[in-house]
Amino acid sequence: MDLVTLREQFAKESGRLDLIVDTTDWADDGANYYIQRGSRFLDRLVTTSFSKAKHYESAAADTWYKVFQECRAILEVWAANDEFRKKLELRDATTFREYYNEPAGSIDSGAPTYYMPALLRTHPQTSTMYLERFVDTDYTETSKYDYEYNGVMWMPPTDEAIILEVQGLWYSYNMTLDADSNYWSVNHPEALIAAARYMIEVTNRNTEGMKDWLRAITELTTGVEKDTVEEESYNVVAIRG
Repeated sequence: MDLVTLREQFAKESGRLDLIVDTTDWADDGANYYIQRGSRFLDRLVTTSFSKAKHYESAAADTWYKVFQECRAILEVWAANDEFRKKLELRDATTFREYYNEPAGSIDSGAPTYYMPALLRTHPQTSTMYLERFVDTDYTETSKYDYEYNGVMWMPPTDEAIILEVQGLWYSYNMTLDADSNYWSVNHPEALIAAARYMIEVTNRNTEGMKDWLRAITELTTGVEKDTVEEESYNVVAIRG
């Protein structure tokens, strides 16, 4: 289903016609909020074959970090160009800082080897924001890096232009336009509608209603997780042969 069709069905099933403008074109008047929140709830609740994704960023020479949105967890980072493709090695923040303890602009560039998730939050919120201590570039809170973004840092700074590939867990597409769709709306619209109705109960602080809808969501999505586990376990067995 696209968003407008999903919104129509959601309004009809829930009886919440107050969340649409009218039944002529089913324009949004609050329904999208619950649908969007429901989609994110399902992303966090259920692991599917589409939970993982690859995100690509172009990085110019002497670049050593990238920030991006909608990432739930970073699993792997790769660097590539026309001549090579290389998996970067994860290092914890302490090791990273101890080894690369100069300002980034002072570190000799080369082939990226190590990475770490970037720490983007400062406290208090109004503090000038540094992308780790050895960085010689700062950001103010108006960049919103601490709330809306995730990121990675790598070393050494790349000596040539590369494509950065971040593999991880990502939220499903955030539907805002009537023609938009995402994994849940296309493959499991009934689960997404149930999740949207669950979010209504959360807003109303209706504990019993939350329990009922969570039970329904679990029943609707159990098979989805089983399919994902079956697919992953079969591939492991096949490889070990």
